[in-house]
Amino acid sequence: MEKHQPGPAADAVNRQQQPGMSGGVRFARWLAAVLMIAYGFAKLNSSQFTVLDSEVTKPMGEVSRFWLTWYYFGVSTVYGTAIALVEIGGGLLLAWPRTSLIGALVLLPVVANIILMDILFGIGALPASVTVLICLLVIVRPQARRLADTVLLDVEPSRMARAVRSIVVAAVLAGAWGLSYWVANYQNRSPTPIDGVWSVEDQASPLHQVFFEYNRAYMAVFRFDDGDNVHHFEVGSNGQVRVWETWLEKGPLIYEGEIVDSGRIELRSNGDGPRIVLVRD
Repeated sequence: MEKHQPGPAADAVNRQQQPGMSGGVRFARWLAAVLMIAYGFAKLNSSQFTVLDSEVTKPMGEVSRFWLTWYYFGVSTVYGTAIALVEIGGGLLLAWPRTSLIGALVLLPVVANIILMDILFGIGALPASVTVLICLLVIVRPQARRLADTVLLDVEPSRMARAVRSIVVAAVLAGAWGLSYWVANYQNRSPTPIDGVWSVEDQASPLHQVFFEYNRAYMAVFRFDDGDNVHHFEVGSNGQVRVWETWLEKGPLIYEGEIVDSGRIELRSNGDGPRIVLVRD
């Protein structure tokens, strides 16, 4: 039997059904590819993730969200290079119709994360990242049904199985919430009336500040000229303040004193050493 050979009309239909063949998808592929490859090389060539010395030397609380984010990503060359290679690799995959869908799926979470950083940390590249996101959605949309059929399993559980699963999921959610709440409020935190930042009244003292940490139970950080010392502190019901050498393990008692009022603490080193007066910042 002679095999049927598809004619020109069938070839045209097949070409229209192939990914990346329409003009809109082709334009989206190339626009997203160019932008992602450019951003990837910007990281490799150090035109991104670089920080000014004037920003690095500021106290962290005074640094803007943008510079904090830029420093975080730039502090590790390996991490920045990995991000760059993903962007360049995804862009190259977009350049060929056969691999364009893979490239779009690789880049979608990357670009979604970039958009979140642009919005939440004030990076300032939102128009470009939104443009890439739209392009990727244009590429993925013709294959949405095929992707759904691939990733969604055709499973029909029994009513009993659905009920058991719902109970287990509810238990997992409740357990995860309860554990994290306990860690945050009963392990990480044990609030005291002196939590916060305190300065030493004597300007000539090598001790400058004391931090009674709210987010680390019993942790006191004493800041000296030559660095920080981490100690263990507790506040008694009578306003007595005691500081031990080692956080959580205590060790030798090194400071003892009392809360004078809401903005003043008096301590003595080793119980009978020179008086240290702390005032709340």
